[in-house]
Amino acid sequence: MTPVSLLPIIPILILIGLVVLPVSHLLGIQAPQGRYRTIDGLRGYLAFFVFLHHSVVWYFFLHTGRWSFPPSPLYHHLGPGSVSFFFMITAFLFFSKLMEAQEKGMDWRKLYVSRFLRILPLYFFLLTMLLLITGVVTGWKLHESPAQLLQHLLGWLLFMEPDLNGVTLRLVVAGVIWSLAFEWLFYFSLPFWGLLLFRLKPSLNVSLFAGMGLALFAWVIYSFYPAMAWERMSAFLGGMLAAYVIKQPGFRETASHWITTIFIIGMLYIGIFVVPPFSYPFSLLCFGACFLAIAGGNTLFGLLSLKSSRLLGQISYSIYLLHGMLLFITFNFVLTFPVVQQLSPQYYWLMIAGIAVVLIILCCITYRFIEKPCLEAADKATKRIKQLLPS
Repeated sequence: MTPVSLLPIIPILILIGLVVLPVSHLLGIQAPQGRYRTIDGLRGYLAFFVFLHHSVVWYFFLHTGRWSFPPSPLYHHLGPGSVSFFFMITAFLFFSKLMEAQEKGMDWRKLYVSRFLRILPLYFFLLTMLLLITGVVTGWKLHESPAQLLQHLLGWLLFMEPDLNGVTLRLVVAGVIWSLAFEWLFYFSLPFWGLLLFRLKPSLNVSLFAGMGLALFAWVIYSFYPAMAWERMSAFLGGMLAAYVIKQPGFRETASHWITTIFIIGMLYIGIFVVPPFSYPFSLLCFGACFLAIAGGNTLFGLLSLKSSRLLGQISYSIYLLHGMLLFITFNFVLTFPVVQQLSPQYYWLMIAGIAVVLIILCCITYRFIEKPCLEAADKATKRIKQLLPS
């Protein structure tokens, strides 16, 4: 077995599927029952693929000192490819909302309140953990001025990844925060897409709020994440297109056919193994075709509709946001870097399987006690804001 062997992937996926069922039952977590069950099932695998991607990145980082893409087409694409699918999911779901709003209107305040409560509480939990890790690593001593520390904290509040008190926290979170800046850029663009394409007329206050948010995150991306920014944002177009296409007569029937499943597998193979890893537009076209079929109801021979798959989808945000921190804590504090460096690939993968189990349990807990209560508070919070800020 090698560090980039494909053999561990399926056993580890089966393992986490078996773990999430009893843990979610114990914590009272229900599998989502929405209209887009295949997308619910897809989310969890995408988040876990990012975990596998960074597990391999960490192996080579520990042995070479370089944080870079793995020397494997599959493990390379498990990171950025999965995030591209996430962007497509975001665009698909919210463009579907815009299309439906043509008849009943859009409650913009509810949309943004729900987004804040969906993303920020768990993110603040992560920031709290990062502050604790920084304190432990630095011995609770200041290695930069208070003004610099405050500036860097503000950067993290804006989904940047600056060093904090001399600690490279981007390594701790495995560099996943950049995608949140792109997500917020898209969220703040929605009122303008609604006006342009669906004749939705947001109020002046909503337009000003969205415009300021759009400008802010355009600056964040331009200043801190300029590399391949347009290519990354183009993934949203795949989801926007899918929102239109799935409403065409007969498309769902075609998308759910077993022949389409074979087509998806073929497109994934081409996008991962045939197209060179850095030919992003070509891979994205392949991934976009796959997403179109999955959004139309293809279950990949029933895999995406499994209860375990949908439960993984329910905790996918926790998996995505927290897996890097768990890897760092394990490697730095629990086992220590020198010990992990000495592990053979076989034992390294056994360790990753153990971390995967801990990750699923941790994310079930964070979903149940952080994400779920905040999501359920969205309606009440929206009503309160409408009382304080009537339109």
